[in-house]
Amino acid sequence: MQLSQLIVVVDDERSVRRGLTNLLQSEGYQTRAFESAESLLVDEAALADAALFIIDVQLKGMDGFELFISLTRRLKNPPGIIISGNGDENMLRQAIGLGAIAFLLKPIEIDTLFEHIRQAFSSQAARQ
Repeated sequence: MQLSQLIVVVDDERSVRRGLTNLLQSEGYQTRAFESAESLLVDEAALADAALFIIDVQLKGMDGFELFISLTRRLKNPPGIIISGNGDENMLRQAIGLGAIAFLLKPIEIDTLFEHIRQAFSSQAARQ
């Protein structure tokens, strides 16, 4: 079963991008993966079609927080999950303060990730 929601993954680590996209696709989600903020921001189709963004904090070039801020300026309330391999309480507060759905540490707890995704999509459906 292919779900209509497109999840965009932005992480500069190929193994993380591949792992997350494979995991999400195994659950029926459509995915697009990007290695940088800049490569996502020039892809108008991905920006228009995305139902959820999963963004790593530490990217080469523009960091994940800057990317999320840019998305909030371009899109109306973009649902985003911020991830980090070495996050702390300050990063958590910053992510939530920017409007992210969640801040998750790598390695990502799969059940927690899917719970946040389900909640985000059910909230979107309720607003429509």
